[in-house]
Amino acid sequence: MRTFKQIAKAAFAGALSMSIIAPAASAGAAPLREQDDVVTVAGVEIVCRVTLPAGQPQGAVLLLPGSLFSDVDGNYPTMNIRPHLYADLAAQLGERGYAVLRMAKIGPGTGSRTVDPQAAARHADFATRTDVAAAGLALLRKAAPVHPVIVAGHSEGALVASMLANGPDAPAIDGVAMLSGPSSPIFDLMREQLVAMTPAGANADMSMYDQTIAAIRAGEPLPAGALAHPQTAMLASMPAFSVAYLRSTDRVDPAAELARVRQPVLIVQGGRDGSVAPAHADRLHAARGTAPTELARFPELTHFYKAAPPGMPPMQSMALDTVSDPAVAERIAQWARRLR
Repeated sequence: MRTFKQIAKAAFAGALSMSIIAPAASAGAAPLREQDDVVTVAGVEIVCRVTLPAGQPQGAVLLLPGSLFSDVDGNYPTMNIRPHLYADLAAQLGERGYAVLRMAKIGPGTGSRTVDPQAAARHADFATRTDVAAAGLALLRKAAPVHPVIVAGHSEGALVASMLANGPDAPAIDGVAMLSGPSSPIFDLMREQLVAMTPAGANADMSMYDQTIAAIRAGEPLPAGALAHPQTAMLASMPAFSVAYLRSTDRVDPAAELARVRQPVLIVQGGRDGSVAPAHADRLHAARGTAPTELARFPELTHFYKAAPPGMPPMQSMALDTVSDPAVAERIAQWARRLR
C-alpha cells in the first residue's frame, strides 16, 4: 500500500530546419514528412515539430501540451515516463490528411532552451502559455496555410486552447478540441486527485492541504508543518517561480473560459483517466450551454489514450507506452471535416 506521501507525489507529479520521414505512419500509408523548428518566446527557445501529410493538407491542427516537463513527442524524460501521445496523435492525424504542429514545454529534458534568463521570468505567469501557443499557431499557418484550423489542447493545454481561442487569434481558429481537459482550477484538481488516490480505509483529512492552498492563493506564508506534511511537502518545497506559475494558473476557471469560446468545440475524454476524471468532461459540456459542442467518450482509455484494464493504478496507467488509440484521432478528424 502506498503512503500518503507517495500519493501526493503522484498527484503533483536554434532551428533544426530539417525534414525527415515520420516513422509512425501505418503500413501501406503514404509517408509523412516532419519538419523541426523552434519558436522563441520570452527568452526561451521552444522546440516544435510539424507533421505534414503526403498530399495537400485537409486542415491544420495545433497540438498544445499539458502540464509537467514534456518534450515535443509528449514524453517526460525527467520522470522516465514515455507515453508519446503527441507523436502518436500527429502521425495518426497526418495519416488522415491533417498538418499537425506539436510543441515541447519549457524545462529540463524538454529540449527547450533559455536564451535570456531575465526575459524568461515571464514564464512564471500562466498567461505566457498563450503567447507560446500563438507563436506555434503562426508557425503552423506558415507551414500549412489551410482551413480548418483546429487548436487541440491536452490536459492543462486544453485551458490554453480556450484562452487562445478567446484572444486576438480567434479569427484564425475554426474549432477547439479539449483533450482530457480539467473543468476546475488547478489547486481544486490537485485536491481531487489526492482524495481519489487515497487507499480505501486511509485517512483523507485534507485540512493541511486546504490551509496551504489558502495561503498560496493569498500570497501569504505557508502554515507551520506544510513542509513536513505528505499532502503539501512538494508544494512547500517548490521554488518561488513554480509557486507563482501555479498561483497564476489557479486564477483561471477552465469551465468559465470554455464557455466564452465562440468556435465549435469537441470534448474528448477517456473513461479510465486517473488524472482528469470523466466528470470534468460533463462539467465542461454543461458550461457550453447551447453553443456548438460535441462530447466524445472512450470508456477504456487513459489520460494518454492508452487502452487499460479496469482498476489499474493511476501512476501505472501513466507509464503505459503502447500506441495511443487511433480512434481518438479518427474522432477528431471526423469532427474537423464538418468544419470545412
